[in-house]
Amino acid sequence: MVAVHVILAIVLRNYRFISTLHAILVFAIGAWTALNEDDLKKVIPVTAYIMGAEVLWRMTKANIFWEFGKYAIVAIFIIALLRKGKLKKAGLPILYFLLLTPSIFYTVNAFGLSEHTREMISFNLSGPLAASVAILFFSQVEIDLSEMEKYIWPAIYPILGILTLAAYNTITASEISFGTESLFVTSGGYGPNQVSAILGLGALLLVMLTISGRQTTSRFLAILFSLALLTQSFLTFSRGGIYNFAIGLTLAILHLLGKPDKFIRSTFIVLLIGMTVGFLIFPQLEAFTGGMLGQRFTNVETTGRLELAEADLQLFYRNPALGVGPGMSSLLRFNNSFAAAHTEYTRLIAEHGISGILAFLVLLIILVRSYFKAPDAMSRAWMVALAAWPLVEMGHAAMRVASIS
Repeated sequence: MVAVHVILAIVLRNYRFISTLHAILVFAIGAWTALNEDDLKKVIPVTAYIMGAEVLWRMTKANIFWEFGKYAIVAIFIIALLRKGKLKKAGLPILYFLLLTPSIFYTVNAFGLSEHTREMISFNLSGPLAASVAILFFSQVEIDLSEMEKYIWPAIYPILGILTLAAYNTITASEISFGTESLFVTSGGYGPNQVSAILGLGALLLVMLTISGRQTTSRFLAILFSLALLTQSFLTFSRGGIYNFAIGLTLAILHLLGKPDKFIRSTFIVLLIGMTVGFLIFPQLEAFTGGMLGQRFTNVETTGRLELAEADLQLFYRNPALGVGPGMSSLLRFNNSFAAAHTEYTRLIAEHGISGILAFLVLLIILVRSYFKAPDAMSRAWMVALAAWPLVEMGHAAMRVASIS
């Protein structure tokens, strides 16, 4: 499967219609599975694959709409849930999304029932919608840690396809100018923020598998591929992917302190990866980039995100009840910044007001409940890792990718 996706990534990049066909076929398989399987867990590998493939489809210019990955996951989960018929614990995830809908009025009022209105609402609310449906879906299933391998690897295959394109671009580039900004050339010609994030997520999932997995062969491959993903994430010069990975993994490891056997094994694996990165990979990359990599990752500038967040707060102070409406913050900021929101937390309060704050509190309640329901230390480590990654990603990249949801 890894070899297939290395080849597939090259094919998808060279033939746009095959990339489009691939996206449609994967969704069709997911919908068919949801319609015909009684076990809800049967659709998880397909939706995990879509999560990993979303950026790959964007990179290869598949002729699908921008938020296809999010809506595909939403559709598959809803079909599966409707087939089941009976839902439990549905209140909080539905409430989370409903709290974000009243402010839609302001966007519609500004632009009418137009295509522009639809795009603004979809761009800003498809992420929360996918999160709401995903939370609802996963609250209906119980997953044993021994099953994680068959759900994680389907997400990894297309992520390794992304790695292939990014690495190929890097190797074949006639010239790369390393500086203090993210690089498109080392990101496969696509947005470094998204590529870096998804590469870091792949590395996090694989390291977590090595910590909790039982199969020696899979563990060796997981470590090998995680190192490759981290290497390329560094080379994108987009810091988010590495930061997300480091924070998620650190918090996960801390939750194994109470289990000496788990903690010792996990610490050994993390130290092995850390030493390989620190003493082998990073020095080589530092030499390759002429010393710019170290400067980039020690630079704490927010590249305009802080100014955007401050402007969002000003909008909230002027419109505290329901905010200014989905997508409207980019048009109404006092500093004339027309960029889309990069921080989901300030976007929530700017565009949804107090209702957005309440929605985020509902999300936190769901996470806290999940944390205390986790039956053992390793389950809590997984839960924390998979919650920390999107929470950090939302801090600097809003909800651009389906993997957050």
